[in-house]
Amino acid sequence: MKVLLVSCGDVATEAGLRFHAHGHEVTAWRRQADKLPGLFTGHSVDLLVPAKWPAIDPETDIVVLTPVPVTRDAEGYQRSYLNVAKELATRVAADCPKLRRFIYVSSSAVMGGEAGQWVDESAPLAPTRETSKVLAQTEIALAGSGLPVTILRASGIYGPGRTRLVDIVRSGTAQLPIQSHWTNRIHRDDLAQAIVHVAALGEQAAELYLASDSAPAQLGEVYEFLAKQLDLPVPPGASEAPTRSAADRRLDNARLLASGLQLEYPSYAQGYRHILEGTSTRHQ
Repeated sequence: MKVLLVSCGDVATEAGLRFHAHGHEVTAWRRQADKLPGLFTGHSVDLLVPAKWPAIDPETDIVVLTPVPVTRDAEGYQRSYLNVAKELATRVAADCPKLRRFIYVSSSAVMGGEAGQWVDESAPLAPTRETSKVLAQTEIALAGSGLPVTILRASGIYGPGRTRLVDIVRSGTAQLPIQSHWTNRIHRDDLAQAIVHVAALGEQAAELYLASDSAPAQLGEVYEFLAKQLDLPVPPGASEAPTRSAADRRLDNARLLASGLQLEYPSYAQGYRHILEGTSTRHQ
């Protein structure tokens, strides 16, 4: 197959390497193409300037969109997610008659849930922040584009170079929450593999999958685990609840697993142990 990776950062690069290993031809767009693996056909593309986008190969089978916001506010998300998705969908619809699948990596931030309830793909969109509202709008726009779209709604992505929780524990600033705080995570490699897996499903692919591991956990539990792995004291308890609370729910990945995907890191413990071994690196 011919695969186009748009906004090809860490996750998409890992997916691209896996596509290539399966014998597929990979083209990738990112702002600085010299950071892409030599195995890809790379193009330096500013996605915020559609007039300068390169032509898309009409033989393209798979398009993967993994946006990164130009700024961390609603306007930045609008420009980098919604506007790019709409323009890309329009061009793909016009130029790629052989398209098998358009895969968009979204975020579980578009979902609600509280009190530790289990949430699956049937849950309604319930974004609470201005940025997550844009993410929801992007999903809606792509789902209504008429293309064979699959949305991979990813939970918190961690992996090599994505070590925020490890860094918090190492710095001594971690605090065990006094209230329930369920967290959901997916290792970078498993998200990349999910992209490749969905592409291979063809017409059997669903329109939406929750891309998360099989072991939602309390944040305090994760902190305690990391402290033990790092041979550090257990973090102290927080004295008060955070001013901004996160959605307190558990994501159900049953649909993705039922499609045949096997996770390399089905729990945070396996994934973080691998990271702490230092045997993998983040792609530029």
